[in-house]
Amino acid sequence: MARGILLLALTALAAPPTAAADEGSASPIPGVHCHVRLKSCPTPVGQPVWAYFYIENGGNEPITLTVPGSEPEIPAPEMALPLPHIFSGGTSPAIVLTTEAGRRFDEPTGYRRPPRAPILMLAARSSVGSMIDLREYFPVLRNAGQYRLAWRPYAGGASCDNVLVHIAALKQAEIITDDGKMLLRFFYDDAPNAVANFLDLAKSGFYNGRTFHRLEPGYLLQGGCPRGDGTGIRLDGKRLAAEINSRPHQKGTVSMALLDDDPESASCQFFICNTRQKDWDGKYTVFAELVGEESLATLDRLMATPVDEGGRPTRSLYMRSVRLVDSPSDFAAASP
Repeated sequence: MARGILLLALTALAAPPTAAADEGSASPIPGVHCHVRLKSCPTPVGQPVWAYFYIENGGNEPITLTVPGSEPEIPAPEMALPLPHIFSGGTSPAIVLTTEAGRRFDEPTGYRRPPRAPILMLAARSSVGSMIDLREYFPVLRNAGQYRLAWRPYAGGASCDNVLVHIAALKQAEIITDDGKMLLRFFYDDAPNAVANFLDLAKSGFYNGRTFHRLEPGYLLQGGCPRGDGTGIRLDGKRLAAEINSRPHQKGTVSMALLDDDPESASCQFFICNTRQKDWDGKYTVFAELVGEESLATLDRLMATPVDEGGRPTRSLYMRSVRLVDSPSDFAAASP
């Protein structure tokens, strides 16, 4: 797609530009929109903070963009948003990071505005972008914390909604039972809301003393209900929208349970698969998995519990505690 954009731009170079940014102008450029997407949030401490910056021409005519304060030059046939356009703030910074305490970082390390910068011409209804590691330009992101990122390129001629940049030690959860310990590794990128929901409940102690109330021999183990019978939800009534992803339901997979097959009813209950279940793929939000031989051995012992006709274990399967621990760095780095 980007190649087609640039080829069109080169053939249209002789035409007068439809829009451009001035050094001190903060007037919106008609039809131009900018966006920032983070590859992951939160980002583990010590890992690249990949951010995708892209410019969109939402109009029906080609548009020309230049870097304020730099001499325009004919672009090379590259298929990415040139770095000078990302930092095209003019007399004001294009990228501003603000901490929770209000401290501001707006001078990118190691970057200087070039004397000459490529012209960017965008075809109608098209976009072009580039991904950069923000740590290279803002070393403060090597530290844990929450930051607000504002992007206003072309001397403020375009802007986007602020983006939350969260740098943190990723967490795992330890579920302690009478039959052993199970360690959960979360899929932060695939189901961020479900993961945040579980972390919130675990941090508050919600799961401590809850039970696994349902056991389908050979298939699944379900728990986390405040009523202990599968009918309860979070005490505050919060429910989650589905976050369907490509993770398969296999032994050790942890997914959000639903009420009456309602995809918007996930709340606090979850289930752990004991075998491959293709029919469940794409129907439930997979948000974690068991890791380690000890976890799978504990699951086997729990699954061996006899059940009554209603699928309830004949003995109480307590979660004595669910506590959060930091993920090893190799887990964080290796997360697909």
